[in-house]
Amino acid sequence: MKVIVTKDYEELSKVTADIVISMVKEKPNMIFCLPAGGSPIGMYQVLVEEFKKGNVSFKDMITFDMDEYVGIGPENENSYAYFMQKHFLKYVDVKPENVYYPDGLSKDIDQMCDAYSKHMFSMGGLDLAITGIGDDGHVAFNEPDTYLLPRTHAVDLKESTIQANARFFNSIEEVPQRAVSIGMEDIMRTKTFLVVASGEKKAPLLQKLFANDHIDPMYPVSFTRMHPNAILILDEAAAALVDPAVLKEYTS
Repeated sequence: MKVIVTKDYEELSKVTADIVISMVKEKPNMIFCLPAGGSPIGMYQVLVEEFKKGNVSFKDMITFDMDEYVGIGPENENSYAYFMQKHFLKYVDVKPENVYYPDGLSKDIDQMCDAYSKHMFSMGGLDLAITGIGDDGHVAFNEPDTYLLPRTHAVDLKESTIQANARFFNSIEEVPQRAVSIGMEDIMRTKTFLVVASGEKKAPLLQKLFANDHIDPMYPVSFTRMHPNAILILDEAAAALVDPAVLKEYTS
């Protein structure tokens, strides 16, 4: 695992976008697992700006969404499929036939999840996945538990996750209780895995990540430490509570 510390969210977004651009230039048909939420919005803005300047093309890139709510479809403005269009896909040249996302309206969610994972790996597996860190330490929608599931699956969302996501809905009652998420094996088999965190609110989460001396399914982001090519991109505020000596070990 490697750590990059940036000055602020703006620099964090630029650094993350630069990694994406470098990878897509090296492999134009790379498979990119797209994240939703607040953390990657700045990165998407940079990617769109660089595309408009003619500095990068995504025409051969293949995308899989990392997660999706159960019970809402891609036309719903709170779905993650809609989010990707709103912040990234409709502004760049990714071909519609190369865009994949979990079907939150599937009549058989478990079967859909199984097919989704198999589809990712039938195409060669994920080259890049990016995620933030949930308030309870989850990555994607892999919620804390006594064990974690390996492949794409449906999950009952924790109350803390529902509370955190309520800001995107008119009321907390509208927040779906279930979601689909790629699994921890899906993530661990990704060739490059980026975890981004910004702001003071994330500082205790990072402090806990580096203070723990074990991999804990009750703290899913801790699995990042096992990934052979994981990069944590933090701004100074998010990294503020991490022991400087420990941080130096991962940034040097």
